[in-house]
Amino acid sequence: MNLLHNGLVAQLPPADQVLLLRQCAPVELRAGDILSAPGAASGHVYFLLGGASVALVVRNGSGSGLAVGLAGQEGAVGLQFALGLGAGHFTLLVQSSGKAFRADGAVLQRLSDRRLGMVRVFAAYLWVFSQEVAELAAAAQAQDIQARLARWIVLSQARTQQTELHLTHAHLADMLGVRRAGVTLAANNLKGMGLLDYRRGCIQILNLAGLATAAQAQPSTPGALPEQGGGDE
Repeated sequence: MNLLHNGLVAQLPPADQVLLLRQCAPVELRAGDILSAPGAASGHVYFLLGGASVALVVRNGSGSGLAVGLAGQEGAVGLQFALGLGAGHFTLLVQSSGKAFRADGAVLQRLSDRRLGMVRVFAAYLWVFSQEVAELAAAAQAQDIQARLARWIVLSQARTQQTELHLTHAHLADMLGVRRAGVTLAANNLKGMGLLDYRRGCIQILNLAGLATAAQAQPSTPGALPEQGGGDE
């Protein structure tokens, strides 16, 4: 494991990289792990490595929710703790198993307080990530399930650099905030278009460019709203 393989860390000045490495420990992330929950006042920062991805999920009182972001080797999750902020409304849910380096948020805050260059790199990453959050939130209102599913699969591929994704329909329904039956129908349509194949818990991307095009599609019925609600019908 090499911390410098993380895209965010790779942007730091060499001196900051050395200091950061002293505060980090390697960890294994498993799909389904919750790294942070809403309301937590403190926590850890995870710098992700190849194969690992972590979703930022917002849930309501009934437990259903919506994924509004996905981080991978290009960045980190939990950076708010390094800036002295709490967890907010986000649940950090590991989508794809992999490796990461973990640092205590309070320790990293003390370090970043002394390293202006580090804060600038973190802030730039958070700004770019916020644009993705905005796009996913807008898609949840403007697109149908099929386009949103294609978008999430394309994003998952970009974050893990893998064309075989271990994602169940139940997990995808949870990420999109829709019924599992809706994900199954949408996946069948994408499969029929020759864009992907799937079997139990595994999606094989066959045509990434085609999926990217499908991810930009608008609802066929003007004014139609996307299906909402979690769980099975």
